[in-house]
Amino acid sequence: MKNIKLAMFALALTVSQAQANDNPIINSVESAKDFVLNSQVTNFVVTEYTSLKDESVQGIQQTKEQVDINKDQLVGIFLNVKDAFNYYFNNENQ
Repeated sequence: MKNIKLAMFALALTVSQAQANDNPIINSVESAKDFVLNSQVTNFVVTEYTSLKDESVQGIQQTKEQVDINKDQLVGIFLNVKDAFNYYFNNENQ
């Protein structure tokens, strides 16, 4: 636990020194980061991800509705079999 705290402190110290430094490499990394975040490829990936997520939500909802329909149909079949069994085999008036 003590080693983890020491490592976290060293990392925080290193990060704070790197941010305070006016290194041109850091500036170019920041500009590269901005370029990547604003590129057409990134926008395409984000758009596709959100559309796939929305379609999957709709697909899950349709699946739930279909399961409910199938359940109602199966229950209906077994109720029909039960009613037929009662009609033909438990008819006390015969």
